[in-house]
Amino acid sequence: MIPFEQASYLTQVRRLRALAVEAVKQYPLNVRNIDFIRYGANAIFRVTDTQNKRYVLRISPVGYHTKQAFLEEIKWLHHILKTTDLLVPKPVLTTHDQYLIEYAHPAISTIRLCHMFEWIPGKIRWKSIDKQYAYHLGSIIAQLQKSGQDIAIKHRHYWNTDGLVGTDRAKFYNVEKLTAVSKKEQDIITKARRTVYQTLKHYEESYKDKTGLIHSDMQPNNFLTYKNKYAVIDFDDCGVGLYGDDLAVALFAFEYLTEGEKSKNFLELKEALFTGYSTYMPLSQEDIDLSPYFLLARKLVTISWLELRRSNPKLRPYYRQAIARAITFFEGLEKNKR
Repeated sequence: MIPFEQASYLTQVRRLRALAVEAVKQYPLNVRNIDFIRYGANAIFRVTDTQNKRYVLRISPVGYHTKQAFLEEIKWLHHILKTTDLLVPKPVLTTHDQYLIEYAHPAISTIRLCHMFEWIPGKIRWKSIDKQYAYHLGSIIAQLQKSGQDIAIKHRHYWNTDGLVGTDRAKFYNVEKLTAVSKKEQDIITKARRTVYQTLKHYEESYKDKTGLIHSDMQPNNFLTYKNKYAVIDFDDCGVGLYGDDLAVALFAFEYLTEGEKSKNFLELKEALFTGYSTYMPLSQEDIDLSPYFLLARKLVTISWLELRRSNPKLRPYYRQAIARAITFFEGLEKNKR
């Protein structure tokens, strides 16, 4: 049998689905269908029971989070559900009252961690994103951050400066040691990392109140519209980090959305995002001025994430794109400083 890491994307998905079929047996469900949704770092499947109730099964690689970190995600979701009116996924227990199960499958080289949530129906908006959408996105980012101030987190300290763009302490990968770039590209990426690290580290040390629990993946794929309300999904990357990183994830998506799009304006979406955010959380002019550096940090995080996912055939093409976009953005920042 071909090793999992060397198999084609479709073969990897088939093997992960075989694992999903076995994993759902651990839950108190009469399963009718298991449908594949997507596979990046995690494999996501929609599970439908015989009563037509739907759930999401998430299959994660070992090493991405510790078991304690997975349980802290569950802890925050329960806190949000109990103390706010925000729509977020409700975790589902196994028949043995566990939120997390380990599962091995002979066709997959490593043990996987599985967890299930109730499915939240809703629509993903990309084409129809406007200033109102950006305002509400900013507002809910801030509401989640306020919610996160009320609970203690020990095992998800991911998104401070070192976690974002550090070297040996980076959450994903040290971007000074990329494996598939030219020397010139590596030199520019290295300079970009050191520049943004110095800037954000000084900010982090100067403003201790600008760090807390964040979602860290608040982009349109995880921000759904449902019955005239908004729902937030996929808390897998949540952790303690710089509040500005939460906003940078949204800006990263807006930048991509508005490239070559005459009907959408990045600066207008950015302003609306910040206005919505500031209704619940303070946002100083310095925070706003540093947003390009947070955006650069997020671009470098994307590269480091893709570096670790090079065994996923579907993600490989995005690696080169991420390198080019980060270099172009950094060179633009440097030019504007002169």
